[in-house]
Amino acid sequence: MQLVAPAGNFEALRAAVEFGADAVYIGMPKYGARAKADNFDLSEFERAVKFAHAYGVKIFATFNTLIKDGEMADALSSAENAYSLGADAAIVQDLRFIKELKKTLPDFTLHASTQMGIHNADGAKALIDMGISRAVLSRETLPCDIPEIKKTGIDIEFFVQGALCICFSGNCYFSSLASSYSGNRGKCMQLCRKKYFFGGKNGYYLSAKDLCLYDDLKRLNELGVDAIKIEGRMRSSEYVAQSVCVYKSNMPTNAAVSALKAVFNRGDYCNAYLDEVAPFRVLYPKSQANIGVPVGKITKASGKKLLVGGFTPSEGDGYKVMRGGTEVGGAAEKGGEVIADCTAKAGDELRRTFDGALSRKLKQFEKKIDVSVIVKLVADKKPFAELYAQDVSVTVEGDEEILRASGNGISNGDVVKAFNKTAEYPFNPTIDVNISNAVFTPISVLNAFRRKCFDTLYTALYSRLPVRSTSKPFSLDYNKFEGNGKILSVNDLSVLTPRIISKVDYIAFDPDDYATVSKTDFSRIDKPILLNLPVTMRGEDKKIIESAVLNSDIYGVISNNYYSLKLTNKPILLGTGHNIIGECEYPHITSFEADRLGNGFLYAYGYAPVMTLSHCPYGKCINCNGEDALTDEQGRIFKLHHYKIAHCYWQLLNCVPVYHPENKIKTNNLFYDCRFLNSDKIEKILDGKYFGEYTRGNFNKDLK
Repeated sequence: MQLVAPAGNFEALRAAVEFGADAVYIGMPKYGARAKADNFDLSEFERAVKFAHAYGVKIFATFNTLIKDGEMADALSSAENAYSLGADAAIVQDLRFIKELKKTLPDFTLHASTQMGIHNADGAKALIDMGISRAVLSRETLPCDIPEIKKTGIDIEFFVQGALCICFSGNCYFSSLASSYSGNRGKCMQLCRKKYFFGGKNGYYLSAKDLCLYDDLKRLNELGVDAIKIEGRMRSSEYVAQSVCVYKSNMPTNAAVSALKAVFNRGDYCNAYLDEVAPFRVLYPKSQANIGVPVGKITKASGKKLLVGGFTPSEGDGYKVMRGGTEVGGAAEKGGEVIADCTAKAGDELRRTFDGALSRKLKQFEKKIDVSVIVKLVADKKPFAELYAQDVSVTVEGDEEILRASGNGISNGDVVKAFNKTAEYPFNPTIDVNISNAVFTPISVLNAFRRKCFDTLYTALYSRLPVRSTSKPFSLDYNKFEGNGKILSVNDLSVLTPRIISKVDYIAFDPDDYATVSKTDFSRIDKPILLNLPVTMRGEDKKIIESAVLNSDIYGVISNNYYSLKLTNKPILLGTGHNIIGECEYPHITSFEADRLGNGFLYAYGYAPVMTLSHCPYGKCINCNGEDALTDEQGRIFKLHHYKIAHCYWQLLNCVPVYHPENKIKTNNLFYDCRFLNSDKIEKILDGKYFGEYTRGNFNKDLK
């Protein structure tokens, strides 16, 4: 399997390449999902591509954010720059951007970002119709779905290490609605790493453990995964180096996990959703950050100086003090001692979060390209050299003729010394010199010849990539919903009074249990019924959803993930799960992330689901009633609502509803999300008489 590594700057890129990555994904200044990383400007990007390609390593450029209408031309220009500078592929998310990019650069290889939420074969088929050749699967993908995805012919990339979003991939709107800084635009405010009150306790109840699938590599390979991916463009070069080194090794699992924890360890790891109990092991509510590796129990705390029996700190070490699994504070090595920034006491646990000795070791590592050089110097002829590296060979002729020597002339040692100067190039040369009779040339001429030789070889090495080939054009097609008017979404049909039904044009049914749709009586509803499909369809979910869609009373569906486009021939309206924030030719409900009204249905009212959760918030299966809440440190209440297919899922709802008063609405195409409301409240909302706290989302706020 190909190993794909992250790099947020050139130091991390060098680490990824030299420690053995097969590909590295990097971002340019804009339109990548890690806006806070250092990223690469044009000159740095070109340097990075040449360096990686010289080693035979591919570069994937990230353009995996939502693109505003006013940014589209600039985003396409940026992609053209990445293409012209040699990027091997672009990682993408935005549907509108993908379509335009396929027109502009038809032979630029496209990879679907995990932000597209691809997790089943139907979603993969939709990607193929878009001309996308690889899917970076959602971390929520179940093992049983991977072979089916592979059968579609798409290339599969799968995350194996690093941060794990608690929300279903690409459908987190928490940061955006709270601050206008969108995680889907690379500017997440990390609200999932904050403390919340839940179940009678305060803790990090939205903070996921880091992912570690080292022990599952053989299984992933057998399932059909083509490439494994390490998360971490915001992390250090040491993290990149160590992670790549471990995943390229065949070391025992215990040793591998210990080595990985030495550079970053959030929550002692989990394996995402790769087994039945995984959904109960995702959270780590005691800490939201790196907890490192245990050093031992503190035996003595003298002021700020901490002692652990038998332990000697290394220069540059960083530590965390834990008490009962909860962080107390930090500590660091200073003058050969461990000095705390908190009030620690004997019995607390000391954990090393930064290993100074390991950092120095990793930074000192340097892997150069072995080069065989044969230099031939003949009097009255220009110098000549043959150079061999990897699968590349070049011949180079100098610019000035070699002179006959009047004395001893130039020696083999002089040539070897000149060609051993490789500071400008990542080469490890082995030099063979062939001098015919006594010859002479100034050292400056010899150095110029060396530079020409190495530059020619370096150019030949990095020019092997990329390999361009025209892929399938964008040809996504499905039965598009052509209706207009008001759509009312409910999860309980009993709230629909004749008056409510008369005031809308469509009823959207969003059931709490999709298995009940085939048994539901829709006969008294004299308006077309749309089935609101979930963002998730994993494993046995498909049978239940297909049965629901086939119900003869269902006129069409609201799609919230690409799988829906291949599931039915009934009319399809793209829902908020597709997160469309601008003008779009496909009928859609405008995302509640949008900062302006586009040409879709306006999300006019609703407690927006800021997260869709595939794990169990309780950590164990209990007889839950499907309703609960998280309360943040400001006292705001975010309701949790459970829905079921074959698997259980939860939605975290915003603390106040999105609402657009009638006097501010400039469209007749409106979507009212009135789930969880009674008839009286629904009538008031439809009559424009809603009173209460609300948000207009990002409208007029400039989505960041």
